[in-house]
Amino acid sequence: MFLCICKSISDTQIREAVDQGARTIGDISARFGVGVECGKCLDDIRQLLDACLLAPPATPPATPPATPTVVEVEPPRATNEPAPQRAAWFAVDL
Repeated sequence: MFLCICKSISDTQIREAVDQGARTIGDISARFGVGVECGKCLDDIRQLLDACLLAPPATPPATPPATPTVVEVEPPRATNEPAPQRAAWFAVDL
């Protein structure tokens, strides 16, 4: 269902924005531009936003691994060759 006719914003888009971190009507307005044309949608969007924030999250929070993951990285091998000479990539005009 469309909540903002001026910007063609649906309730599904508002729910997705909440899932992605939107928490205030200002967040929704900044993301979609709602409320700047006629403002009639703000009450309905605020009601949906409040309902979404009160509902439990759709996906449970991720749990950290039981044991820390250790990755061993080898240091780069040293070479006896000098670095190649390169032309300067900038110019100085004094």
